[in-house]
Amino acid sequence: MRRYSQLDLTNLDGLPSDLRAVAVVQQAIAGQVIFQQGEAAASFFIVRNGRVKLERYTDEGRMVTLQVARPGEGVGVVALMSDTYSSAAIAEVSSQLIRYPKTALINALPIYPALAETLLIMLLQIIHSLEIRLELRDIRASQQRVLRYLRYQTQDREQSIITFDRPLKEIATDLGFTPETLSRALTRLEQAGLISRQDRQITLHPSSTA
Repeated sequence: MRRYSQLDLTNLDGLPSDLRAVAVVQQAIAGQVIFQQGEAAASFFIVRNGRVKLERYTDEGRMVTLQVARPGEGVGVVALMSDTYSSAAIAEVSSQLIRYPKTALINALPIYPALAETLLIMLLQIIHSLEIRLELRDIRASQQRVLRYLRYQTQDREQSIITFDRPLKEIATDLGFTPETLSRALTRLEQAGLISRQDRQITLHPSSTA
């Protein structure tokens, strides 16, 4: 089977001219709402630098974090197949995004197979991230949930070191904890010799990664 190379949607100079013509670079300050849940889905975004969080409010009014998009990752991929955004997108820090009109991307899919592959991979990454989040929420013991989370963070790395690029209160919310519960869980893991901590850097010890 032929495999097409992916398109780097953050590199405007490397894009076909018709896609480059419709791309718009957009700045967002920390806390700025990129789009609201339920808003008409008109655009797809990709993070060029910074960090954007996707949040969804349930019918009960509870906020759930669906994704934290970092450089090179897409925001609003699911919206390409929907009339509205299923979540809100908020810049966690000062960020730069590239906005692509939804209609232009859909029309370009039959022309550029590499674009289709790029968007499919982004969608699969989001699905995998959601699967992990669901698995973590099913672990009742706070220490075990945090330990599993840390293991996932080092899954694709050679070193068992995690440096948090987000405040602990944000990570606690993602895990369904209060900041105090997360702090206690980390302390107990450290006391048990499973991790060591220095500021926002955590090292998993070999016994915790088995």
